[in-house]
Amino acid sequence: MPIYEYRCANCRRRVDIFVQGFSPPNNPSCTTCGGKELSRIYSSFAVRRSKNDKGVYDEILSDSKLTHGLMRNDPRALAEWSRKMARATGEDVTPESEEILSRLDAGEDMNKVVEDFKQTEMGGDMETGGAEAE
Repeated sequence: MPIYEYRCANCRRRVDIFVQGFSPPNNPSCTTCGGKELSRIYSSFAVRRSKNDKGVYDEILSDSKLTHGLMRNDPRALAEWSRKMARATGEDVTPESEEILSRLDAGEDMNKVVEDFKQTEMGGDMETGGAEAE
């Protein structure tokens, strides 16, 4: 289960929010003061790797332009990071994932892209925002 981290504008504390699934929480609030003005922050993370992977992961993690883009919630940076990680791990990018990444490459808001994907998975289509065509 992912942990989303935020900084509260009201009390300036770091807020950790645990979620089930992989979507950020809707309308998170500070667990200390109840404030609603939260800014997403990113913590460091560990990547398991073999001796042969060292160069690939170091290249990805040391790309300052990419990491700055991720910190600014730039959808293009998320798409680039996702593709690089898929190549590094040898995972195939599914057609559904490629469609999402293409939309992020175009600069679409990642929350909108994820919401459209959820709607599609529940039986609607992206063109109608998840509603069934009549």
